[in-house]
Amino acid sequence: MPIGKKGFPSVKTGNLEWLFVNRNHVADMDALRRKYRYSPLDLKEVLPPLQRPKVVARDAYAFMILHYPIYDPGTKDVRATEIDFFISEHHLVTVNVDGYAPLQRIFRDCADARKENVCMQGDITQLLYALLSEMTNDVFSMLVHVNNDLDAIEKRMFAEFERNLIQEILRVKTNIANIRKAIQAHQTVIRNLMREAPRYFPLHHLQDYFDELVDHTKEIWETLEVQRDSADALHQTNQSLIDFRINEIIKTLTIFSVIVFPLTLMAAVFGMNAHLPIVDHPYGFWIIIGLMAVGTIGMLGYFKYRKWL
Repeated sequence: MPIGKKGFPSVKTGNLEWLFVNRNHVADMDALRRKYRYSPLDLKEVLPPLQRPKVVARDAYAFMILHYPIYDPGTKDVRATEIDFFISEHHLVTVNVDGYAPLQRIFRDCADARKENVCMQGDITQLLYALLSEMTNDVFSMLVHVNNDLDAIEKRMFAEFERNLIQEILRVKTNIANIRKAIQAHQTVIRNLMREAPRYFPLHHLQDYFDELVDHTKEIWETLEVQRDSADALHQTNQSLIDFRINEIIKTLTIFSVIVFPLTLMAAVFGMNAHLPIVDHPYGFWIIIGLMAVGTIGMLGYFKYRKWL
């Protein structure tokens, strides 16, 4: 039976079938309900907007929602994508409309006759583990990019003053927050899946592997904690450097004003239409210039002595 108007790609080996759904229109969800008898409540949660991660146990299948971070190379921003899983003993249906690359990659491998043993020669448990493991590893690679961004910011921060550096720091902080938001529920959801799994498919032979997935989510979360602290430290350091540079600029301008003010006053006094000493002297102009120069040098020397320069 075709799914929707155009159908969806699928791969099947023996009793195991994986249906790859890349649309979440109402008509498509109705077709899934008719073919697999999925609950309308679960199908409704496949529709936008993003739903919270969770696992729901039904009579004949388990419904799971997970979020994964997606990096946009154009904007350099990270956002969350939702992947919905309908898991039964012989069928797996995944729904993702954002074209999540790791999910597409493993589906292509499974559909390739030369590589289908990667995930389609075992049971539903092995297929599900292969999917979750691949997508978790992709999060690790994203954390490497975040580390590279933090290192680049740190080098630029101490190399020279950049007005736009604060924007870069805030972008990285936002990306870290979005990754945290996407994967924060993974540990709980996977543990709940492990608890409900025996009702639908065997898990005992891969128990250790799923425990390892839980450990990986802990590792990701701990790494994000460190990266968040690093980003906060860079933000505070950058703010301190900005404040220091502003203070230096204000100090320089203040010293310049203190030096210029008496010179301006002297020029104004000698510019008065009154009989003043030195004015009528043949070298009066140069004497006044000399006095100004001596005053300027004297004030600079005093500022240097007081370590204000």
